[in-house]
Amino acid sequence: MEKPDLTEKLCRYIHENFRSNYKSNLDFALSCDIDEKTIRLIQQGKYNLSLKLFKKICDAQKVKMSDVLREIQE
Repeated sequence: MEKPDLTEKLCRYIHENFRSNYKSNLDFALSCDIDEKTIRLIQQGKYNLSLKLFKKICDAQKVKMSDVLREIQE
């Protein structure tokens, strides 16, 4: 089995660690100022997450991008 790439790890992390703080994908999307469809695709690992979107999500969650990257590399 192939190891997940960085984007896949980020998408999984976002889904597992940030989405659970909200009642719905819409609430999560609104908190990040990102379209709900985009959030859904990110969570499914079907979206090539840009640094700009990753930063928006991290800023909305009040976490540093570097902390997330460090966690997914462990």
